[in-house]
Amino acid sequence: MPTIIALDVSLSMSRPIPNQPSSTGGSGGTESDNMVTYHHLAVQGINYVLDYLTKHARLEYVSLIIYSSLYEVVVDFTRDYDSIRNALHKIEHYDKTCLENVLVAVNNAFKAHWGSQNYCQIIFITDCGVGMGPSSLKNTIINIQAYKAACAAAAAAAAATAAATADGSKATITVGGKSAAIPSPGENQWVGFSYPSKLSFMCLGSLSTDSAFRCGTKLYMQLLEVSGQKGQLFIPRMKMKQEESGGGETSPTTGDDGEDVVRQLTRASAMELFATMCDINYRQFEATLRCGGYFRLEEPVTVWPAPLPYTARDLLGAETTKLMSRRLEVCGFLRMSDIGSPMSVSRHLILPRNVGGTVAGSSDQGEGGKASSNGGLKNGHGHSSAEERLEADIKAFYAKSDTADHHQHDDQALDGADVNKESVCVLLHGALKVENMAALVLVGDNWFGFIYSYADGKKKWNLMLNVLPPGSDVVPWLGDLRYLGTLDDAFQGENPAFPIKADKRSYSQTIVVWIRHASLQSDIQKVLRHAKKLPEKTQHFYKELNRIRRAALSLGFVELLEGLAHIFEREISTLPLNASPDCSMQLTHAAIELRKTNNRDLKSVIHALPTQYNQLA
Repeated sequence: MPTIIALDVSLSMSRPIPNQPSSTGGSGGTESDNMVTYHHLAVQGINYVLDYLTKHARLEYVSLIIYSSLYEVVVDFTRDYDSIRNALHKIEHYDKTCLENVLVAVNNAFKAHWGSQNYCQIIFITDCGVGMGPSSLKNTIINIQAYKAACAAAAAAAAATAAATADGSKATITVGGKSAAIPSPGENQWVGFSYPSKLSFMCLGSLSTDSAFRCGTKLYMQLLEVSGQKGQLFIPRMKMKQEESGGGETSPTTGDDGEDVVRQLTRASAMELFATMCDINYRQFEATLRCGGYFRLEEPVTVWPAPLPYTARDLLGAETTKLMSRRLEVCGFLRMSDIGSPMSVSRHLILPRNVGGTVAGSSDQGEGGKASSNGGLKNGHGHSSAEERLEADIKAFYAKSDTADHHQHDDQALDGADVNKESVCVLLHGALKVENMAALVLVGDNWFGFIYSYADGKKKWNLMLNVLPPGSDVVPWLGDLRYLGTLDDAFQGENPAFPIKADKRSYSQTIVVWIRHASLQSDIQKVLRHAKKLPEKTQHFYKELNRIRRAALSLGFVELLEGLAHIFEREISTLPLNASPDCSMQLTHAAIELRKTNNRDLKSVIHALPTQYNQLA
């Protein structure tokens, strides 16, 4: 889940925050150096975000962009947060604010690196300047409204055209003299991000005293509403005097209820703003991994990145949203070769989580080394049934003997004790890696996934969760996942194989892919290399020629056949003197055969010309 941080470097960000405490003594130059500006608070906020990611989500990729009327990518996507910290000290201020340009830049930068399927966190740090002239935020909102209206009119016209066609009418409906096609936005027009994302605006200012900031926040909120972009505005809240740690930092005023209220922006309120944003946007998804039947193994884990709600739409257009459960139940194990490559919703890392200073998966113990009464409680989930309570009591009973034997080791240092603690994640990862298998996991109500060992490099091995679409029949060759069982459960004479068992899958065939120019160019160069080695490579030459010809005919790329014929004729004139006479004869024959209309059939094959040189006569 990459993160893009966009920092406003317009001239308004260089203003000092109002009502700062006056420095005692010193020269005027020293006092100006100690003035805290909006930019200083923004830099401190970015450092807070980086520190939070370092502690809780160090695998996040972060990019830093600065903007005013133009924009600049200061640091591209990286996990080296120190490079971003160093770049913050070299930032300069420029002119007015233009939000639309940087929104377009953010949209293009993320798609270039991550495509349009990944989720992105976008954080704008600004004093809510709205800009001036045609590039102002108000004009941006007007342009988005005009674009949405044009799209709605085009959709209505298309629906009317479809209805008229269904009635047998041949009337053509146009809007404004043009056909009713959905318009495309301009090159520098932003109408929303083309990938799943959340846009967070960190608004530095005071709603109670700054009228420009109050007007700016309204326009920023209107931008989110008009564009339909998922996002949120984070605004510093006013504090009571006794809540403010630095009481002499600002001048408090008396509120309606008689309490002293700090109405100005302060360093403490700004840091609280960033802390709230980090807690909301980067909250860890804590779950419990459970494995086994009666004697169940379980361990608190962290699923990273946090899974997003899955929204499905049925044939009638009704939407249903499902959330992943906090309990991951291992149902069984399958071979990786049987699973294949099914369609997945998302992939996540499963990391062990420490609970109360102990390694995840270790039993909680109270005073005297006895198991605590809530030893069966994991991740805040109680045992709701009598069977689970009985199971917890049995585990606590058997744990007493082990606790008495090893009680003398409990007084050692915590770091030394953590090494000897068991971990379900380590056990499951080692078993899946050695056996080359995957675990079928229940992640929700009628919602499954696979856990397997994944190598991120030569030495980095992780436990990966592959989440399938909701449903039990989402992997066709495995059948209904609810009815999977062991070989011992099969009846006598019953075939225990999966419903579909293909020895050779269709997608494993050698096919021609010409998505890029380099692929087509390499195929043509391969044919020419064989042509220059005739007559030794006669069979290889015609094999590659027929492969390219069939692919071109399948794609309707008939112009390629004429192009190959021209290339062969040009190669005849460039052959060296020591080349075999069979080269020119075979190239001439191939050019003639490519131009024949009766060879446009996919079933036809171009054969080599028998000569005295290739011994085919």
